[in-house]
Amino acid sequence: MIKTMLIAPYSGMAESVKQLKLPEDFQVDIEIANLEDAIQLAKSVEDQGYDLIISRGGTAAMIQEKVSIPVIHIDISGYDMLRVFTLIQDTHHRVALVGFENISRGAKTLSSILEYEIEMFTISHRDQVRSQLEELKRLGYTIVIGDVVTVEEAQKLGIRGILITSGKEAILDAFDEGRRQYQLLKRAHARVSRYHQILQSIPSNIILVNKELKIEFSNLSSEYDELVNEIIESKEINQLVVKVFKEKRSYWKTIETKKFNIDMQIFLIKQDNSLIGIYIQALNKLEDISSIKMTSKVVHVPIIGDSPYAETLRETVHQFAQANENILITGEQSTGKMTIAKAIHFATFGQDAPMLVVDCSSIKEGIQNLVEKIQKIQHGTIVFKEIDRLSIKEQELLVNLVQNTPSSFQIISLSEQDLDSMLEAELFNSDLYHLISALSFYTKPLRERKEDIAAFISYFLSEFHTHSGNETLGIRKSSIDMLKEFEWHGNLGELQRRVKELSIKATGYYINEDHIIELLERKDKQKKNDLMDRDNYISIEGTLEEIEQAIIHKVYEDENRNQTKTAKRLGINRTTLWRKLNNT
Repeated sequence: MIKTMLIAPYSGMAESVKQLKLPEDFQVDIEIANLEDAIQLAKSVEDQGYDLIISRGGTAAMIQEKVSIPVIHIDISGYDMLRVFTLIQDTHHRVALVGFENISRGAKTLSSILEYEIEMFTISHRDQVRSQLEELKRLGYTIVIGDVVTVEEAQKLGIRGILITSGKEAILDAFDEGRRQYQLLKRAHARVSRYHQILQSIPSNIILVNKELKIEFSNLSSEYDELVNEIIESKEINQLVVKVFKEKRSYWKTIETKKFNIDMQIFLIKQDNSLIGIYIQALNKLEDISSIKMTSKVVHVPIIGDSPYAETLRETVHQFAQANENILITGEQSTGKMTIAKAIHFATFGQDAPMLVVDCSSIKEGIQNLVEKIQKIQHGTIVFKEIDRLSIKEQELLVNLVQNTPSSFQIISLSEQDLDSMLEAELFNSDLYHLISALSFYTKPLRERKEDIAAFISYFLSEFHTHSGNETLGIRKSSIDMLKEFEWHGNLGELQRRVKELSIKATGYYINEDHIIELLERKDKQKKNDLMDRDNYISIEGTLEEIEQAIIHKVYEDENRNQTKTAKRLGINRTTLWRKLNNT
């Protein structure tokens, strides 16, 4: 048996390999890693006695320089090019392909034959990717096709990146080549020397690791041995350590272990560029701050759509990012409020500052923890998610926090409820309202922007193709027209779930009308079952107040969370409904 490690630079490749019937003379393990991460993995693979490694593109090339066992390259075939061109054939945006000559040469020929309007830009080294993308952004390109590095850099610059994935044909060809090289090449082993000393004086609560992620030193007490191992084994920390070595700059990160939520700073030891320090800034019990999440590097997520509303939304993000004012975003569940918040953060800070997301529905006693985090990170974005779920007491506490937050922070509040109505019903603190709503924006539900459905479907399909190896490449126009007839009460979340379901069940490369009809039939059946369940059953267990609450919430959900209709159906005014929904 040929013991083989396939290192997939993206998740979709791993899924594609799992679906293949591989040659019986191969024992194959699969891991997902790209570039520097893959190098670290490849070194451990060599030590474990693997016979060869299979990977793709720049990842394979970098691995080959670091190990002595054969590294087989998965080539990008004409079939792969055709798939990605099909994914973007109906776009109205300027599209460019950025890649090495082995990619751009064949892509240019195929594009000419098929008469696709795709500009080709050839690079000779990966360090050229960012400068090339910056120039393309200046020229107005909004979609870029390329390999993993190109797509990741595009996201950092706010450009939509579409990955050229490798199909089954290219993967199977790589196994054939691997068999041939296995017969010709010998295994070799290169070990990295360890350091003979570490720094004599270090601050408390610090872990020092080398490039192999081996612990050189830790001054945490023995009771934290298990915690130290969890930190080192964390995939997120592994990735950040690699970035620190490469970029020679520090990063903030918050991770959750089994018992703790940990804020840490990861930095390069200046006296020795082959050592990384992990400085534990805060070590808190998980239950104390589970409502606060910190993201060190926010990834760009595009504002999807070609409608006037989508254009307005993109312009609003740009304007809000320059205004340096507190922002309130309201709208129904799953209408893109968090995406807009991330876009504003990205436009304001790029990836140079962290974003704190505070879940107001479960903040409890976490406000003091938030104060401590703000003092430590000094600048960034604070997002108050579901701020309408705060109790009056919690709102009062938040007033003081917002008033004392430095101007170096951007505060964005998200609400599903109309805060003006809550203010009139005396369910929201007026001081807090005026503090958080210097600028405001209402996100339209999907049923009011159906002209963007086609763009969202295209985006979702390309994401499924990249991350799960899904073979569905498009949807028929007639099928899109049928989907526009849906009301989409679940908004973008429901659309994404339905598109994923349709793409999985599609037997060819396109979703057609038969799949939509089947979906409609299931929705009608489910709706009837739900109505029967609601009509035939309601629990009468608990106190009178609890039964009343159950009835109110059931009617509220039945009326699609519309307070006016719910109050009218229950025969009470909206103020009373607000109080009962919030149990105040």
